[in-house]
Amino acid sequence: MATVILLHSALGLTSQVRDWAESLETEGHTVHTPDLFAGRTFTDVDSAVDFADGEGGAAAFVPAALAALNQVRGPVVLAGFSLGAAVAQLVAMKEERVRALVLMHSVLAPAWLEVDSWPERLSAQAHFSEGDEWVEADEVAALVEFAGDALEVFTYPGDGHLFAFDGWHEYDEESSHRMYERVSDFLGSLD
Repeated sequence: MATVILLHSALGLTSQVRDWAESLETEGHTVHTPDLFAGRTFTDVDSAVDFADGEGGAAAFVPAALAALNQVRGPVVLAGFSLGAAVAQLVAMKEERVRALVLMHSVLAPAWLEVDSWPERLSAQAHFSEGDEWVEADEVAALVEFAGDALEVFTYPGDGHLFAFDGWHEYDEESSHRMYERVSDFLGSLD
């Protein structure tokens, strides 16, 4: 089974992230959920994004993600929700031990990645809703071209950003369940 580092959104290390981790653990995976915000959580996106941007955006949380990576042995899967997906993507491009990447509710265009090519060792999935205003179609297209067959993209109906967070106002049970199944199958397929 996989060793997964699951990075939280700009809302912080919420119960929803812990629930996802717990579900993956029941399938036999080892899941680490580092707290990139040292205990801070938010109940609205505007305050959360203001905080994350004030800290320097996704790049500012890369050292914390690297610290989490350095605390585990062997190959690792990086996964993240929204801001956490961006952090995971930045780390995965350069860290040789990252063998797979799961981007949920966010993708970064290649221009942000500071690499010339997609790493051959890295397979990936991206998940987002069709109308998510935080996910730009041109950035997705650029990433698909950059990653080629290494990246599978899954879209879901609606326009909710954090649709996988049970209890959040954008929660979509069907889409969340479908995304979880796809992530679970992906993790199970890794050798």
